[in-house]
Amino acid sequence: MENEREKFKKILVVNLGGIGDILLSLPALKALRGLYPDARVEMLIVPRLHDLVRGLSYVDDAAVLHLGLRAKGGLFRIWRNTLALLRLRKRHFDLAVNMRTLVSGKSAFEMRLLFAIIGPKVKAGRDTEGRGSFFDVAVPESDAGDKYERDYDIAMVKRLGARDVDERIDYRVDEESRARVSRVLEGYGVSSGDVLIGINPGGTPAHRWPSERFARVIEKITGKTDARFVITGDAQEKGLAGKLKNDAGANVIDLAGRLSIKELFALIERCGLFITNDTGPMHIAAVLGTPLVAIFGPGYLARYDPRKVSDRAIVLYDKVGCAPCNKKRCASMTCLTGISVDSVVKSSLDILGDRK
Repeated sequence: MENEREKFKKILVVNLGGIGDILLSLPALKALRGLYPDARVEMLIVPRLHDLVRGLSYVDDAAVLHLGLRAKGGLFRIWRNTLALLRLRKRHFDLAVNMRTLVSGKSAFEMRLLFAIIGPKVKAGRDTEGRGSFFDVAVPESDAGDKYERDYDIAMVKRLGARDVDERIDYRVDEESRARVSRVLEGYGVSSGDVLIGINPGGTPAHRWPSERFARVIEKITGKTDARFVITGDAQEKGLAGKLKNDAGANVIDLAGRLSIKELFALIERCGLFITNDTGPMHIAAVLGTPLVAIFGPGYLARYDPRKVSDRAIVLYDKVGCAPCNKKRCASMTCLTGISVDSVVKSSLDILGDRK
C-alpha cells in the first residue's frame, strides 16, 4: 500500500449514514487528508448532510445520493441517482472508501453495484461478516459491533497507511449560525443568560421514547429550575414536536423543522442540557460537550455510546433480551418503556444542579 500512496490523487469517501455516522468518521477523514495531502477528497452522502460536509476543511466536494427509492417520486430519484453515479464515474477515482456497515446481503449487493458503477481503481471498506469480499482493502467487522463506530473508520485509514490518528472529534460551530439561532431565541424572549433545555423526541420510530413521557419530564422539571425548553426535530418530525408542545404547555418553544443543520448545531451548543433519544442530535451534543441525557433503546450501545466522546453525558439504558436490533418499528418497545420518567428527571436535575 505504501507504493500505491502516490497514485491516489482522487479519493471518494462513501458515507450514506446519518449525522452521527458523519461526526464519528471525522477523525478518520482528517487522517485520510493527512495521509494523502495532495489528493482531491470527495464524499458521497445523503442530501440533508450536504451543508455539514461541505463545511469540512478536509473535504473538497460532496455529491448526494437520494435513498428510499420506493418512496414517492421513486422513478425520479432513480434517474437522479443514476446521473449522480455516472458523474462520479467520470471523475476516475483512484480510491473509494465505504465508511458504513454492510448490515445485510442486500446492502452488500447494493454497495458492490455502486462501486461497480463508480469504478474506482482501488475499493476499500468494512468486511462485515464476510459480506465485503469485493473490497481490495478491508477491515473485519462483526454484526454485533463490538467496537465504537469511530474506531472502525480509524482502523480503515490505518489499513491504508495512516499512523498516529488523533481520535478527537473536532467540530466548530460557525458564528453566523450562532447569531441566527440567538435571533430566533430572542424572538421567544430567551436572553443570553437564560438556561435552555433541549428536548429531542424524534429519531427512528423504534428508538423513540413515548412522547407523553417527555411531556411529563418537562412538567416535573418546570418549577424546579428557571430553564426554558426547546423542542428540536427535522421537518418530518414536526407533527411529533407539535403534539409534545401541546401536551407540555406554554413554557416550550417548538423549533422542529425550522433550523438548518448548522443552526441545529448552534442551538444544541447553546443548551445547558439536552435530553434526547438515540439519534443524530445525541451525537451532536456529545461532540459539542453539551450536558446530555441520552435515552438509549434498541441500538448498539457499544457502537454508539456518547460517553465515548463526552464526559458530560448520562446514558439511560434498559438491556432487554431482544436488544440490540435493527428494527425501524417495534410493537412492544420494552427496551424504552422500562426507562422511567423519574430516572430522566433525576438525571436532568443532577446535571442542572437543581436550579431554583
